[in-house]
Amino acid sequence: MELSERATGLMVGVGVGNLLGIPWEGKSRAWIAAQNPHGVCEITARGGFPDDDDLAQAILLAEACIAGEDLDLADLAYRFWAWGELNGAGMGGLTRRVLERYGGAYPRRELRNYVRSGQPATGKVRPPQGDSAADAARLVWEESGRSSAGNGSVMRCGPVALRWMRDDAALARNSVVSAIVTHWDWRCVWSTLLADFAIAACLRDERITSRDLVERATAAIRASRGRQVPTDHPDTPPAAVRDVVEVALAWGARIEDLELDSGGIGFAPKTLGAVLWSACHPESFEDGLTAIVNAGGDTDSTAAPAGAALGARFGISGIPRRWRERVAEIRAWEAPIDAWIHRRPLEWYADRLLSLAE
Repeated sequence: MELSERATGLMVGVGVGNLLGIPWEGKSRAWIAAQNPHGVCEITARGGFPDDDDLAQAILLAEACIAGEDLDLADLAYRFWAWGELNGAGMGGLTRRVLERYGGAYPRRELRNYVRSGQPATGKVRPPQGDSAADAARLVWEESGRSSAGNGSVMRCGPVALRWMRDDAALARNSVVSAIVTHWDWRCVWSTLLADFAIAACLRDERITSRDLVERATAAIRASRGRQVPTDHPDTPPAAVRDVVEVALAWGARIEDLELDSGGIGFAPKTLGAVLWSACHPESFEDGLTAIVNAGGDTDSTAAPAGAALGARFGISGIPRRWRERVAEIRAWEAPIDAWIHRRPLEWYADRLLSLAE
């Protein structure tokens, strides 16, 4: 398979996973099964909305990856703030608190409010007047009692894996930046890092084992220390992350083993488990993604990065045409504000990221 097929599959896979999962977010496996006796197999998300946060933030990351040699924390924070001002659809609570701290005000979420209530949108982004990009996420995490480990940094990670798939140290360095801009907890950072390394391995058509994955990511973190944004994160994964790696990559692992619909469904290591399982076990894109969604839990945020891994494994031709067409149809919605940046096709981002990776 041509690498360009895998790259396009990755970006389109994020959109397919996000939209397939949206209607079932927060539901249990049993509830989804009761509503869908034959399982969820079609995209039933409605059109007329801006990109949901999983896809929108993946695109923000793609644009930031294209813009420079490395991700810049301050630049990335501003991009997220602008998204919160102009769109904000699906914004998670932790991301909202970080953006509020960075911006000095609650993000206006104009397009989200427009489609919900018809509230007029100005299309203007206020200058951020809060804490620095280097402080906002850390301070929010500390205020939580150092307990917040949401999955927002994992759900958007695919573009980073594509951009730096050929350079382990750069991949580690930029994965960390992509996480800590909103999610400072080390469980979030390591879940994002290992998800990126697994997706990059899928792009390179390499076999993934739990030992090799952790060792390679750990070595890359240590090799990139001198060029990382200063943090106090340890250079080995925490126990909660290691446990998920072992379960998801075990021989014969089943989707039920991940327990995606129990406990804290938005927990970063849970979403990592969905990515790793998708990177190794399903026999097709469709089988893998429907299994993830029908397992319940935070379905859109697990299916988006799982879609990236599956797209990298099976390529764009492995994604059912009906799903690709439905994603393009939903994304054709035109925003009612002049300042809205025209949303390019997902294939465009794949081409640009791959050209930089090569």
